Amino acid sequence: MLRAAFPVLTCFALIFQIGCGSSAPLGKDVPSDPVALVVYEFLEAVRCGDTDSASVRLTPLALKRTSELDLNFSPPGSPTAKFSIERVEMIESDKAVVESTWSDLDADGQPNVEKITWALKLTDAEWRISGMAAEIGPDLPPVVMDFENPGQIASTAKSTAQPTGTPLQASQPRQDPFRTVPK
Repeated sequence: MLRAAFPVLTCFALIFQIGCGSSAPLGKDVPSDPVALVVYEFLEAVRCGDTDSASVRLTPLALKRTSELDLNFSPPGSPTAKFSIERVEMIESDKAVVESTWSDLDADGQPNVEKITWALKLTDAEWRISGMAAEIGPDLPPVVMDFENPGQIASTAKSTAQPTGTPLQASQPRQDPFRTVPK
């Protein structure tokens, strides 16, 4: 079960362990959209290794649940990391998704770019991050993590159709993980 959750946990760990050794001032690319601004501030905090600032950008439930599982946000920072906010889409009046791109050098010094979509909820009149989906390969479904239910990422498919240890998300058809199912 741990082996099946490894790609998701690795993605989660990378998101919160990449950042910048020193704090940089917010630049001219700061979005004016309040939804995009939350993701921008979160990614800037991760880039700069500012655990407290990253954590307060999560929904209270996401912070509580991730803390219960010791999935603490302790990014060390990275001076070579860069990110951009690509697009904001309102799903409902209190739910939105923000597409972003994160780039940094890998362990071998080679550029690595990841597309990450963030799920946000309006909580107590403030936008906060509740989850994420990261692309891990061209023909693979995104790795999804609901920060408000982080224990679900360890689920694996247990049927004769799927080999033991296949992550549940890999057995599902590609879909937008943040959209609600039409009624």
